[in-house]
Amino acid sequence: MRPGLEVYAAKVSETDAADLIAGWAPSLPDADRAVLTAEFGEDMVAGEAEAFRLGADGCIDDNLAFVKPWGFSLAEIAVPTFVWQGSEDAMVPFAHGQWLAAHVPGATVRLKQGEGHLSIGVGALDRMFDDLVTASSDRYAC
Repeated sequence: MRPGLEVYAAKVSETDAADLIAGWAPSLPDADRAVLTAEFGEDMVAGEAEAFRLGADGCIDDNLAFVKPWGFSLAEIAVPTFVWQGSEDAMVPFAHGQWLAAHVPGATVRLKQGEGHLSIGVGALDRMFDDLVTASSDRYAC
Protein backbone atom coordinates (compact mmCIF):
# COMPACT_ATOMS: atom_id res chain seq x y z
CA MET A 1 0.00 0.00 0.00
CA ARG A 2 2.79 2.42 0.92
CA PRO A 3 4.48 2.64 -2.52
CA GLY A 4 1.23 3.44 -4.31
CA LEU A 5 0.13 6.00 -1.75
CA GLU A 6 3.54 7.68 -1.75
CA VAL A 7 3.32 8.10 -5.54
CA TYR A 8 -0.21 9.47 -5.10
CA ALA A 9 0.94 11.84 -2.33
CA ALA A 10 3.69 13.20 -4.58
CA LYS A 11 1.19 13.91 -7.38
CA VAL A 12 -1.52 15.51 -5.21
CA SER A 13 0.08 18.94 -5.44
CA GLU A 14 -0.07 18.73 -9.24
CA THR A 15 -3.79 17.90 -9.34
CA ASP A 16 -6.40 20.55 -10.03
CA ALA A 17 -10.17 20.44 -9.57
CA ALA A 18 -10.84 19.42 -13.17
CA ASP A 19 -8.38 16.51 -12.90
CA LEU A 20 -9.93 15.33 -9.64
CA ILE A 21 -13.46 15.49 -11.04
CA ALA A 22 -12.45 13.69 -14.23
CA GLY A 23 -10.71 10.99 -12.23
CA TRP A 24 -13.51 10.40 -9.75
CA ALA A 25 -16.64 10.82 -11.87
CA PRO A 26 -16.58 7.53 -13.81
CA SER A 27 -16.63 5.41 -10.65
CA LEU A 28 -19.31 7.36 -8.79
CA PRO A 29 -23.10 6.98 -8.73
CA ASP A 30 -25.29 9.71 -10.22
CA ALA A 31 -26.01 11.20 -6.76
CA ASP A 32 -22.30 11.83 -6.21
CA ARG A 33 -21.55 13.03 -9.74
CA ALA A 34 -24.28 15.65 -9.25
CA VAL A 35 -22.26 17.36 -6.48
CA LEU A 36 -18.94 17.32 -8.33
CA THR A 37 -18.95 21.03 -9.05
CA ALA A 38 -15.81 23.07 -9.69
CA GLU A 39 -16.12 24.52 -6.16
CA PHE A 40 -16.40 21.05 -4.63
CA GLY A 41 -13.41 19.91 -6.69
CA GLU A 42 -11.35 22.88 -5.49
CA ASP A 43 -12.24 22.12 -1.86
CA MET A 44 -11.31 18.45 -2.32
CA VAL A 45 -8.00 19.30 -4.00
CA ALA A 46 -7.12 21.65 -1.14
CA GLY A 47 -8.14 19.03 1.42
CA GLU A 48 -6.12 16.30 -0.25
CA ALA A 49 -3.08 18.56 -0.53
CA GLU A 50 -3.27 19.21 3.20
CA ALA A 51 -3.95 15.55 4.01
CA PHE A 52 -0.83 14.45 2.13
CA ARG A 53 1.34 17.48 2.96
CA LEU A 54 3.49 15.43 5.34
CA GLY A 55 3.29 12.21 3.32
CA ALA A 56 1.12 9.14 3.08
CA ASP A 57 1.23 7.92 6.71
CA GLY A 58 -2.19 9.31 7.68
CA CYS A 59 -3.88 7.67 4.71
CA ILE A 60 -2.07 4.41 5.44
CA ASP A 61 -3.31 4.54 9.05
CA ASP A 62 -6.87 5.15 7.82
CA ASN A 63 -6.69 2.15 5.52
CA LEU A 64 -5.21 -0.10 8.19
CA ALA A 65 -8.17 0.77 10.43
CA PHE A 66 -10.27 -1.37 8.08
CA VAL A 67 -8.34 -4.50 9.04
CA LYS A 68 -6.96 -3.91 12.54
CA PRO A 69 -8.69 -3.65 15.91
CA TRP A 70 -9.49 -0.05 16.89
CA GLY A 71 -8.43 -0.48 20.51
CA PHE A 72 -11.95 -0.26 21.93
CA SER A 73 -15.27 -2.03 21.61
CA LEU A 74 -18.18 -0.29 19.92
CA ALA A 75 -20.21 -1.30 22.97
CA GLU A 76 -18.03 1.11 25.01
CA ILE A 77 -19.18 4.19 23.08
CA ALA A 78 -21.08 6.34 25.56
CA VAL A 79 -21.25 9.69 23.77
CA PRO A 80 -23.84 10.84 21.24
CA THR A 81 -22.99 9.12 17.98
CA PHE A 82 -24.49 9.53 14.53
CA VAL A 83 -24.31 7.09 11.64
CA TRP A 84 -24.90 8.77 8.29
CA GLN A 85 -24.71 6.49 5.26
CA GLY A 86 -26.02 6.58 1.71
CA SER A 87 -27.31 3.46 -0.01
CA GLU A 88 -25.47 4.38 -3.22
CA ASP A 89 -22.10 5.00 -1.52
CA ALA A 90 -19.37 3.60 -3.80
CA MET A 91 -16.60 4.26 -1.24
CA VAL A 92 -18.01 2.70 1.94
CA PRO A 93 -20.43 -0.22 1.62
CA PHE A 94 -23.97 0.54 2.79
CA ALA A 95 -23.81 -2.67 4.79
CA HIS A 96 -21.09 -1.09 6.93
CA GLY A 97 -23.43 1.77 7.89
CA GLN A 98 -26.11 -0.78 8.72
CA TRP A 99 -23.62 -2.76 10.82
CA LEU A 100 -22.50 0.34 12.72
CA ALA A 101 -26.14 1.28 13.29
CA ALA A 102 -26.75 -2.11 14.85
CA HIS A 103 -23.57 -2.16 16.98
CA VAL A 104 -23.11 1.39 18.31
CA PRO A 105 -25.27 1.72 21.43
CA GLY A 106 -27.79 4.53 21.22
CA ALA A 107 -26.60 5.74 17.82
CA THR A 108 -28.83 8.11 15.93
CA VAL A 109 -29.09 6.44 12.54
CA ARG A 110 -29.48 8.28 9.26
CA LEU A 111 -29.36 5.61 6.52
CA LYS A 112 -30.43 7.44 3.38
CA GLN A 113 -31.70 5.70 0.28
CA GLY A 114 -30.41 7.09 -3.02
CA GLU A 115 -27.54 9.05 -1.45
CA GLY A 116 -23.87 8.48 -2.18
CA HIS A 117 -20.69 9.12 -0.23
CA LEU A 118 -20.26 12.70 -1.43
CA SER A 119 -23.90 13.68 -1.89
CA ILE A 120 -24.87 12.84 1.67
CA GLY A 121 -22.03 15.00 2.99
CA VAL A 122 -22.89 17.94 0.77
CA GLY A 123 -26.68 17.63 0.93
CA ALA A 124 -27.02 16.77 4.61
CA LEU A 125 -24.22 18.84 6.14
CA ASP A 126 -26.60 21.36 7.72
CA ARG A 127 -28.69 18.52 9.21
CA MET A 128 -25.50 16.88 10.52
CA PHE A 129 -24.54 20.12 12.26
CA ASP A 130 -28.07 20.45 13.64
CA ASP A 131 -27.79 16.91 15.06
CA LEU A 132 -24.49 17.78 16.72
CA VAL A 133 -25.80 21.03 18.18
CA THR A 134 -28.92 19.29 19.51
CA ALA A 135 -26.86 16.47 21.02
CA SER A 136 -24.48 18.96 22.62
CA SER A 137 -27.25 21.12 24.06
CA ASP A 138 -29.08 18.04 25.39
CA ARG A 139 -25.91 16.72 26.98
CA TYR A 140 -24.63 19.97 28.41
CA ALA A 141 -27.83 21.85 29.21
CA CYS A 142 -27.46 24.22 32.16
